[in-house]
Amino acid sequence: MKSRISLYVFLGLLLIALGGIWFFSRAETQTQSHVFPAVVNRDCAPWDGSAFTVSIPLSNTSDIAISIYQSPDFQFPASFSFPDESMSQGHALLLLPVGSPEQLTGTVWFQRVEQGTPVEGRFRFRSEAGVQIEGRFIAEWGHEIIYCG
Repeated sequence: MKSRISLYVFLGLLLIALGGIWFFSRAETQTQSHVFPAVVNRDCAPWDGSAFTVSIPLSNTSDIAISIYQSPDFQFPASFSFPDESMSQGHALLLLPVGSPEQLTGTVWFQRVEQGTPVEGRFRFRSEAGVQIEGRFIAEWGHEIIYCG
């Protein structure tokens, strides 16, 4: 009876150890995602309200354009999912070298957005073709002047 208990304790500890190794190795690969240099500019929402757009060049000559339809001044982490039902949050597009842009489905997270300081965030999108695109970005402010209205 004691040998069975010892066997079950050993198997339980082995499962816990393997689970811990799997969890930490998975967390490590998620934090090491590719960091893309990007540009953020003020923009206008379709109704001429304040907005901003983050442009992320990808390595294969295509770009991601993430437009958020609100003022670029929030101090706390925020996330936006696309496409949203009301179409009032913004949109995310994959800009290809040839053809029309593809609507992206997924989420973008921002640490904070404040004009004049780099904008850091991460994204996880899926293209219409089913391609998974994810990574982190650090966006510097561009010098475009936008007048809405």
